[in-house]
Amino acid sequence: MKRTGRRLTLSNDINSATPIGSIASSDYRLTTIFSDDRENYGWKIVDIKQLSPIGNTARGVNFALMSVRPDAFEDAVTFQVWASTRAPFDNSLIGTFNISFGDNYSLRTEHVATNHLSMFYNEGDIPYYNITLEEYEISSREEIMFKIKETSQSLSDIS
Repeated sequence: MKRTGRRLTLSNDINSATPIGSIASSDYRLTTIFSDDRENYGWKIVDIKQLSPIGNTARGVNFALMSVRPDAFEDAVTFQVWASTRAPFDNSLIGTFNISFGDNYSLRTEHVATNHLSMFYNEGDIPYYNITLEEYEISSREEIMFKIKETSQSLSDIS
């Protein structure tokens, strides 16, 4: 695994009632925020923060950064079961942001996302995020290993 020197910052909010590339249940939503399907590249998440909104609107919400794809779920019912029982224990969990704590984020710094990042949050919330990534060149074996690691506790196919 070799660092390429490329850094990327994802800063935005999810401001649509039905964002493209997402799945929702009555309680939760999983939305794609980054996709890079190049082979032999991976991304380490260096930092995860909430992006402060501009203006007087304080819309801070809790969210989690995941490497699972929304289309990995058969339907909203399957997603609801995963979201309410398995998500905190899933290897696709990269980090969390929680406004209720002083040290408000937690990050798995050894996690390498091979091609996908999603935001997991409560349905109806609007997460503001500022996530910094570092690009790494990885071998085919490393890519396979990282994909297996991301899905090792999943009950669905590798996506």
